[in-house]
Amino acid sequence: MTRQYDRRKVTLKDVAAQVGVSHTTVSNAYIRPGQLSAALREKILAAAQELGYTGPDPAAKQLATGRAGALGFLFSEDLPYAFTDPAILSVLNGVARSCDDLETDLALISAGSNLRNRAAPVSLGNAAVDGYILYSVAPDSRCVLMAQQRNVPLVVVDQPRLDGVPYVGIDDRGSAYRAAKTLLDLGHRHFGILSLKTAHDGYFGPLTAKRRANIAHSTIAMRLEGYLLALREAKIAPEDVPAWEIPINSEDMGAEGVRHLLNRAQRPTAILAMSDRVAIGAMQTIRALGLNIPQDVSIFGFDDIPAAEGADLSTIRQPHERKGTEAVRLLSAASGSENVILDTELVLRGSIGPAAP
Repeated sequence: MTRQYDRRKVTLKDVAAQVGVSHTTVSNAYIRPGQLSAALREKILAAAQELGYTGPDPAAKQLATGRAGALGFLFSEDLPYAFTDPAILSVLNGVARSCDDLETDLALISAGSNLRNRAAPVSLGNAAVDGYILYSVAPDSRCVLMAQQRNVPLVVVDQPRLDGVPYVGIDDRGSAYRAAKTLLDLGHRHFGILSLKTAHDGYFGPLTAKRRANIAHSTIAMRLEGYLLALREAKIAPEDVPAWEIPINSEDMGAEGVRHLLNRAQRPTAILAMSDRVAIGAMQTIRALGLNIPQDVSIFGFDDIPAAEGADLSTIRQPHERKGTEAVRLLSAASGSENVILDTELVLRGSIGPAAP
């Protein structure tokens, strides 16, 4: 049974006195366990538990070891989004598994507020970390510069590309090209595009030529470029392809955005969506309007999240979890500027079919 002591904070020296060893020996039980016998370490940890000692102060531990014992995962969206988006969850699962293998903690850091309010001070949180994984962070984010100034290793997943910084991603342009080419080979010539956000300004509307020319996110720019390259090869001019930009990667936004593509004199027979969540939402609206998939409208997603199979959605499968494991590997290896481009897979399901004659 654990003894109850007074309310003052129990220190490392209290544990040392209880066991009859030096405070350095107690510190080693936590920081350098290999320097103690298993029996002595077990005795120290048992005494610490009895006294209510929770371990060395994180700042002191960092000074002693030169390491914080944690990695930072920095992303552009608000913090709750990380727990609702299947793609981020898969990447985080890969990161978490690798951190667990390395016995390293993980700190989630949202850059969302720094992108919305540029007058506010930039913050990367209070956690001390041994390195940062920058996940799909906008290149104009002030957090990118601050992370670079922390003098710890960095790895980028998806974007932005930074000189001398290891990178993990996919061929977004080539993958999008394959999606569009698949629909072209089925005879489709009337397309619509559901684009993810090109800037952090909350815009919901047509993806105009001006916005196309100033896309902040390289992944979005590359996917759009891949779509349009395939269409141009089929003699379809980009200006003849309606595209609708949505500010949030969600089913609701996809459901609303596709209405604007379908409400045209020349209704698209094929929709290219830049994410599965957007595509799945669009499918709900297509059916609600009395149209059939794929007889009236074919739709192609991107990601292959778990819900895509249930929706019978054709999509591009990308290895989200492996992105996370590769990022941790590069970060822990301090491997210079190595770039890892992972393969994607074309997944064909029932949401696409031949264009109606």
